[in-house]
Amino acid sequence: MLNTYHNLHTAPDAVNGFFGIFSGHMGMDDRLAVGHRIRKLRERKGLSREELAARVGVHAGSIARWETGGSVPHAYTLERIAEACGGSAEYIRTGQGDEREPVAAAAEADDVFASLDAVVRFLEGMAPAGQERLRKVDALEGLRRMLTARGALPDWWYEIKDRVENGRL
Repeated sequence: MLNTYHNLHTAPDAVNGFFGIFSGHMGMDDRLAVGHRIRKLRERKGLSREELAARVGVHAGSIARWETGGSVPHAYTLERIAEACGGSAEYIRTGQGDEREPVAAAAEADDVFASLDAVVRFLEGMAPAGQERLRKVDALEGLRRMLTARGALPDWWYEIKDRVENGRL
């Protein structure tokens, strides 16, 4: 028999822990702090919620929800937010470190996750090959949604997904 009470009351902890950047339950104060840092970087860059959402590949309502502490973005999406705003993901996560991230090479500045090599580097930076498979699959799912929203899912996405699922990346 399913324990509905237990499932309903432990689901938020499971969801909060699945984001990869946060382990365990994230309190409202922490979510608000992350949201404040996202908003601060967005406004400093001069972007509206709609403009940031378009660059990241999400709905403007998601940006609003994150900025108001309703939830937190997935690890991959957080990286995209940091890139779009010229900040660092570490600063958004923890409030520590430099608010500004060094500017990437001009070729990658506009769309750092549009190439196979860039995505492989990102996934390798998450954990060594064969480790943290669920986090990597979650990041790839976010990438798939973003690329699909742009209208095209490149063939290399399937290759990377296969490599992650089989522990080769």
